[in-house]
Amino acid sequence: MSENIDQQIISSKIIKSDSFVSLKLSPNDWIIPSSSTISCIYFYDIQQWSLFKREANEIFMNVERLTSSLQLLLKFYPLLNGTFKVFDTDNQVSLEYEENRGGILFVSTLVNIPLSDLPVTVDKYTDTKKIPESLQLINSFQPDHLLHIRHTRFSCGSVALGISLNHQIADAHSYFQLIDHWRQLYRDDNYQPDVCHQRSFLEPTDEEIQQLQTSNPGFDNRRSLAYNEEIPNTSLPTKQTVVKVFRFSNDELQRMKSNATAHLSSDIHYLSTFEVLTAHLFQHVMLARYHSALSTSLQSKLYISTNTRSRLVQPTIPTSYFGNAIMLSYSEMMLNDVLNVDSLSSIAGRAHKSIEENTSYDIRTTLAWIVCQKDKAKIRPTWHSETTDFTISAWNKMGMYTGSEFESGVCACRIILPPDVNFNGAAILLSTEEDDGSIDVFLGLEVNEMDRLEKNSDFRKYSLKSNR
Repeated sequence: MSENIDQQIISSKIIKSDSFVSLKLSPNDWIIPSSSTISCIYFYDIQQWSLFKREANEIFMNVERLTSSLQLLLKFYPLLNGTFKVFDTDNQVSLEYEENRGGILFVSTLVNIPLSDLPVTVDKYTDTKKIPESLQLINSFQPDHLLHIRHTRFSCGSVALGISLNHQIADAHSYFQLIDHWRQLYRDDNYQPDVCHQRSFLEPTDEEIQQLQTSNPGFDNRRSLAYNEEIPNTSLPTKQTVVKVFRFSNDELQRMKSNATAHLSSDIHYLSTFEVLTAHLFQHVMLARYHSALSTSLQSKLYISTNTRSRLVQPTIPTSYFGNAIMLSYSEMMLNDVLNVDSLSSIAGRAHKSIEENTSYDIRTTLAWIVCQKDKAKIRPTWHSETTDFTISAWNKMGMYTGSEFESGVCACRIILPPDVNFNGAAILLSTEEDDGSIDVFLGLEVNEMDRLEKNSDFRKYSLKSNR
């Protein structure tokens, strides 16, 4: 199929306004590399449209309406007009307006295949590499633009929207909030989005920093972050990895949770579905890596991306805050304990405690610690994701599908990560088009480790399919 794909660029446009001057980013933004993006591809099936065959295909997910609504969006997200400015002294980052840079890059393309040719259904879609490499559904990274949109219309009239947001200005919560606001402006140009850009919420004052240094003897020991004088050489060869998608049904998740909660320790009174699934994935990744280890004295660390919007007090952070408000919850345990096949409940309990321990005081201390470091670009997470550690991010409760309805009654029929996404020892949880509590797990591992994970029948033992 890939040999017969003909994709043509119809238009390329920079959407920009002069309503922006500058914005200083917060400490939590400074430590994110400016080359990092949050990207998803949204697929829209024209046959779900009430006007299918009654209106021209071009009216569906119309390019002119999409770009005009993005112009309106800039009134509420003026920072998207900006470009990065890095302060030479300590690598703090701000956004500033430049005449010939910035704005939203919108590219419109046309491809000669129907959407049905792509493996976007759950039965076929188990490996992100199955999207043909010759089909470009997301824009190539360009640092001059903080938001990239690529609109691809298939021969049948269906559409793919590839949406990339520079991670240094916002987290996944903000990413899906922005898309929700955009789709509402597409449907109603009088809509008034509620968004907060006050980055000072996450920057402690000098007085607060001094107070935290005095009151916290562990101020300089941030378990999830470290200051490294030498920046790792990312050009060195790394392991060959693969990212695959595993759909866990709601029934499967509930059976998994029931098993974990049946063996709770006395100090744990509740486990969420997320905490149990995190424990299950963490354990099976380590079993795939250390399958032949009879005993090991290694320690293994679990990192959980945790939204601080509901956790911070004095000041409180509104849910509409646009920026990076994620902190890593951290748990460390002996690898032998993780490899114990009967330890699901205890691992989930450790995950639960690590999130509880990510208090407002600890978050403010970490923000203060970041401010105190002499070069923000040398701050790195402490994980060893290719060996003993595991990282997880949950996007599945961020309104991915409910916030995707540009055309009335037509939500995305599937949302995926880009085909070239690459990570190791990490998972990202997405909700599904079924809207039934099921979760799509995008999991990245070294190729042989992934093979061992898939061959382990216990990995899907809570699925009815595996029990037949």
